[in-house]
Amino acid sequence: MNCLTPQLTVLGFPARMGAYVPKTIQAQQHLIEWRNAGSDSPDFWLRGIICEAFKRMIARRMQDAPAADVIDSVAADWIDIVGEGMTEEQDRERIIAGFKLIFRECRRWPQPAELLKRLPRRIVKPQTGSVNVAAVDEGQHERSAEAIDAILESLT
Repeated sequence: MNCLTPQLTVLGFPARMGAYVPKTIQAQQHLIEWRNAGSDSPDFWLRGIICEAFKRMIARRMQDAPAADVIDSVAADWIDIVGEGMTEEQDRERIIAGFKLIFRECRRWPQPAELLKRLPRRIVKPQTGSVNVAAVDEGQHERSAEAIDAILESLT
């Protein structure tokens, strides 16, 4: 929702017509609406992380923060840029860690590239399975042992 409506609420209560609703509250409400609108999308996990991070950055009043009426469009851009190739299983904790670094280091509103630079390396889990020992012949064992012996001799 990009348009501000007079029905905005403050802490769950309807705002009176003409009552002032701070821009930070408006922005946070727009973010919550944006996050909830995508509850059936496969990137909902990422929407939640970005929504919470944006709310924290708004509360810190970072310089160059997007206006309240376009914050949801900015968040959608972040989903497109940051979410490419990301999976919840492998990347959730990495993205949270990247935002923690941004909170610690940045005073201006970051670009998605700044988050991507701060992401920890992806941990590659070894594939489960077993090695078929019977498929390795005796000659291969001997060649491997000779190669290891040669390496050890060259080190001494």
